[in-house]
Amino acid sequence: MSADFKGRRRILVVDDDERERQDTSRILAEAGYAVDTAATKADVVTLLSRHGYDLVLADLKMPGLNGPVFYQLLKESCRTAPPVIFRIERGYTPEYANFLMRLAAPVLMKPAPAVDLCLAVERQLPPSSAAPQAASSLAS
Repeated sequence: MSADFKGRRRILVVDDDERERQDTSRILAEAGYAVDTAATKADVVTLLSRHGYDLVLADLKMPGLNGPVFYQLLKESCRTAPPVIFRIERGYTPEYANFLMRLAAPVLMKPAPAVDLCLAVERQLPPSSAAPQAASSLAS
């Protein structure tokens, strides 16, 4: 990643839908975050080995990398796993519901308006001295 990411909060966006990855990445970059994206398990493994993340936004129902599989990979790859917001397009099965309740993980429906996405991210990130632009300024 480029040097202009230095000092910015880094977020990993994991989604197999290219448009969703691009839209989410653009919204978060405009809000002042450094954003990496991954579409596959191999991408995730590579990025986790290269960078530490302050937060991960992950699709709950990706082929080959569903929520429970992703979270296990995250725990195995990171010394301290960053907070995760799982994203979903439609309802989820009881299996996913049980997983999310055990984890107490937030869930964000997609596509989410920019303001909702940024507010969810801000809620999960610990305070920082170099906080990104407030989500409320994205509402205009």
